Amino acid sequence: MAIHLRKGNVEALFYPDKGMNMASLKKNGVEIIDQSTQALFEERFAGLGALIGPHFHHRKSEVLPKIADESLFPHIARVRAKGIDEPFSHGIARYAPWKAEATNEKVKAVINGKDEWRGVPLETLEGQNFKMSMTAELTDLGINVDLSVVSDTDSLVGIHYYYRLPPGTNRVKSRVQPEYLSQEGKKSISWDFDNQNRMTFNLNQFADYTFHPYPNKLEGRILLDTQEYQLVTLYRCASQENSWQLYHPEGASYACIEPISAQDPRHPNLSVSSIQIQLQIFNPGSVHE
Repeated sequence: MAIHLRKGNVEALFYPDKGMNMASLKKNGVEIIDQSTQALFEERFAGLGALIGPHFHHRKSEVLPKIADESLFPHIARVRAKGIDEPFSHGIARYAPWKAEATNEKVKAVINGKDEWRGVPLETLEGQNFKMSMTAELTDLGINVDLSVVSDTDSLVGIHYYYRLPPGTNRVKSRVQPEYLSQEGKKSISWDFDNQNRMTFNLNQFADYTFHPYPNKLEGRILLDTQEYQLVTLYRCASQENSWQLYHPEGASYACIEPISAQDPRHPNLSVSSIQIQLQIFNPGSVHE
């Protein structure tokens, strides 16, 4: 089942039965989602417009839930073959079916731990009970996405959309705190960063980093500047438990800008959180950070 939303010259395509993935986002016929990541989506539910939640990336091996029959979920064997123990990277919500209702321009969807996927309760697969809600509504500029989670233990929500990088120079620009998180810990920004805390990150290099907004710690603004479109990501959280992740494997055809409802996504502190995200699409050269 697919849900196709349209408002004027903006359209989006969602797959509620496959993790509420937003498989396409277009404005004036220009595709924003990297369609070459379809293979990741088919292999392990990543790629295209994947979600994050209730957990981020990989959990520690000792807390991974036991799955009685892994053959019910064929992607697990594929990721195990790559040496990955985590069966549901970035949370069960990007894999399992959601319950969704849609109009022409808006979709509302929910998923919870009591729902079953292939006969198995999701709380068994996630290791806790939870409820996630999502509302996505088209605007004249793009799409607004609101996410929330309530869970037994610490959790988070966010988006992990794979944005297409056309040939040429591609950059990410944002005002951020001077320190960021890498997998090795906290570091000071060493690339282009001015005295107004304006960062410019050229996407000709690897990135898997967590940033925090400046000066308002509750909201962020991130510009993805490409030769074919500009994408402005605006997000707001109710608390300082928020951040955004920049993910770009070296040489990849995509970059992921991931607003998340946790200050350190690998160590969330809340069992109730939400985030409001606006994606605004512009013609090249229209927006200046």
